Amino acid sequence: MLRTKEENRIAIAELFADKRGHLGDERFNQLVDEISNVRLEALQKLDSLPKAPIGVLDSNEAERLRLSKEEDMKWLLIKQKYGI
Repeated sequence: MLRTKEENRIAIAELFADKRGHLGDERFNQLVDEISNVRLEALQKLDSLPKAPIGVLDSNEAERLRLSKEEDMKWLLIKQKYGI
């Protein structure tokens, strides 16, 4: 199930709350916004994949794996950008 943009942002802000002091409020909010956008984009792409009936091998597994790796790389680049 797709989270709303606000729910997604709150969850990510909680995840990185310990970095607020290191980054300051403005850069922390930029970090949260960037990661939130990446996560929402990935969730939308996953949600758009055709659904397979229960008990059938999922033909989308390769695409899910590719999307997961793509999201991980974007997170890594963002985290490097902010030095966390």
